[in-house]
Amino acid sequence: MNERTMRIRAGLGVLICCCAGLAACTAAAPEGPDATVTTPAVGRPPAPVSALAALSSEAFTPYAGLGASPGDGLAPGDTYAALHTACMDDAGYGQYAASASFFARANRGLAFPQPYGPWGYIGTVLAAQSGFEAPVSDPAMGGGPPGATASMPAGAQAAAGKCFNIVETFNDAQFATSLAGIETMNDDISNDVITDPDLTKAQKAWSACMARNGYAAAEPDTLWQQELEAVAGGGPGSALAPGQNPAPAAAQNAAQIAAAVTDAGCTLSTDLAGIYFAIQASYEQQFVTANQQALNAAVREFKAAYAKELSDLPALLRAASATANLPGPRGKPGAPRHPGTSSKPSPDHG
Repeated sequence: MNERTMRIRAGLGVLICCCAGLAACTAAAPEGPDATVTTPAVGRPPAPVSALAALSSEAFTPYAGLGASPGDGLAPGDTYAALHTACMDDAGYGQYAASASFFARANRGLAFPQPYGPWGYIGTVLAAQSGFEAPVSDPAMGGGPPGATASMPAGAQAAAGKCFNIVETFNDAQFATSLAGIETMNDDISNDVITDPDLTKAQKAWSACMARNGYAAAEPDTLWQQELEAVAGGGPGSALAPGQNPAPAAAQNAAQIAAAVTDAGCTLSTDLAGIYFAIQASYEQQFVTANQQALNAAVREFKAAYAKELSDLPALLRAASATANLPGPRGKPGAPRHPGTSSKPSPDHG
């Protein structure tokens, strides 16, 4: 499989570009972490109930969600969403914080996965219900797109623009400093997972199953993209997130649901998801064990930077531009990316 998952981990280092909702990360790679790993022998482990359930027990997930997830257990209150709210409060427009929170977040890699990806489609019931239009739950997402500020008073709109820029700048600074090593580990884990021989074998078995059901040349992490491209322009590069696409024609919707159901069935019969997440869990544990001191230092550095950012908000608000420096079109939340590309996927905790 040629796509990978996360820092938030959508399964791997799927996920997500390191700055999917904010400006692209520009950090140079730090001196690398200890990346020595042993290829695991996972056998046929039970399939997870969901990608999120699988990630919740994996060793790298808290680090993948640092700054993005309020429940990462490392710095649960030090999130980009909370920073935005604190900024709007300091600007005197706290009552507009929810409606002014743009779709801006840090990494979408190994922590906020969608139900489908390089691990196949998890959940036959969900597949039959929504197919690849199943909504993605991401507590790090803001309350609405930039247009949501249009009905707010001019002062609140200006504050929202300033706060967006402040959060964006902080995000980029952390990917260049405190989170740089974590991002490198995310990439290394993702690469190890997608090149693992057991995963390659399982994905080939999945493709053979799909071919028997009429889906020739299908791959786990390209099928969903192809199906969404055929439904209301919701494929890669779309500015729309899953669940936000215009209503597709009945025939289009039926076709993508049928593909998702077949995907879910082949995922179960080949144990693709069970193998994928077991492999990822092994590599993550190896990385965390070998780099625990560096990870602990990264968490301390991030928390210190966050505390300083809060104390600097009054000065930052005076200097910030009120025109939000909005990024280009967003990719799918939590979607994996090819190694070496600028957008990071999903099982990144994705």
